[in-house]
Amino acid sequence: MKVVCINDAKQPIGGQVVRGQEYEVLREFINNFDQKVYIIVGVANEGRTSMGLPWLGYNANRFADLQALQHTHDHSHSELQLN
Repeated sequence: MKVVCINDAKQPIGGQVVRGQEYEVLREFINNFDQKVYIIVGVANEGRTSMGLPWLGYNANRFADLQALQHTHDHSHSELQLN
């Protein structure tokens, strides 16, 4: 699945995603905090928080699904042509 970063603020130490950049999701899972998390191809996916706790993967809320965005864009464009 391809995603685009929509929030690169307040990442844990070592976090490397950049707002507006597209990424490939290698794997997704639910972590111990019941958050949907993505393992992203080509960036660091683990480290320690500022509190010293381990982190693995990025919260999915930081990203938008490119396929869903494309579908929304195509649908909106079709409606404009019909009006």
